Amino acid sequence: MLTFKKILIPFDDQAVSKGALTYAAMIASQTGATITALFLADPKDYQSKSDFDQFLKTMVDEQIKPKLEEVKLSYPKIGKVDLQVRGLTKPVYRHVLDYAKENQIDFIVTRSHGQPKTEDWEDHLNATNAYKVVLEAMCPVFTFTTIPTSPRLKNILVPLDLSEGSLYKMPLAIELAKQFGSAIHLLSSSLDHTEHEDLQLQLQEVAADLKKRDIKTVIYPIEKIELSDAILHHTDKGQVDLVTIMSRPSFRWTDLWLSPLAKQVLANSKVPILSVRSNKPLQIGL
Repeated sequence: MLTFKKILIPFDDQAVSKGALTYAAMIASQTGATITALFLADPKDYQSKSDFDQFLKTMVDEQIKPKLEEVKLSYPKIGKVDLQVRGLTKPVYRHVLDYAKENQIDFIVTRSHGQPKTEDWEDHLNATNAYKVVLEAMCPVFTFTTIPTSPRLKNILVPLDLSEGSLYKMPLAIELAKQFGSAIHLLSSSLDHTEHEDLQLQLQEVAADLKKRDIKTVIYPIEKIELSDAILHHTDKGQVDLVTIMSRPSFRWTDLWLSPLAKQVLANSKVPILSVRSNKPLQIGL
């Protein structure tokens, strides 16, 4: 069984927040997790405290609660959604991280960066709250860029390379597959053809373990391309519903960065990304 029982979604007045709630409800309906929606607003945008309080009341009554009720109609198994309304006193990502830590949140679902211009996607990503949450969160973070119409987790893509920690994402992928009856798609590729034999051996070993667990497995042929390009190729074709990548722990600010390939996938994937925390302080791959 999945061990996480508390899901946190940062919530605002934009329609895409409903997407976060929808994904959270889909997961909670299968795992029994509780959902907390964290709504943040900046009191400095209002002339008085009464104006701010009135704004919050209007947002809760006219925007947030109707969205919560609408999603609950689609996922009647989920329990009560806890709504937390806070004034913005620090950066959004820091509110999210602090709330998650203080309340022992196990899983964060948040919209990602939106759609940047192609030439500046990396700078755009670096500046987003979602990226900073992925970097520093102590728990898995589920990010998405588009509002789901029919969300599902039937096909989970697990990219594997030869870097230390690449296999750390397997336990969570396995538990999700058990809960949702998902197939796990295993993908490896490398520009260095001398790595292909070791990659193939690793794929076979992982597939054998999945077979023992009665989890349907798809293995893609190893190609001589960057792994990030291979991942995006499969997400573009709509073959998978979720991609798992590795994030890393926070020690010093200079340690807070994803590998360039993982960052490329996080910025450009057309399907949700599940970033799984590594327990190693060194840079890791995908």
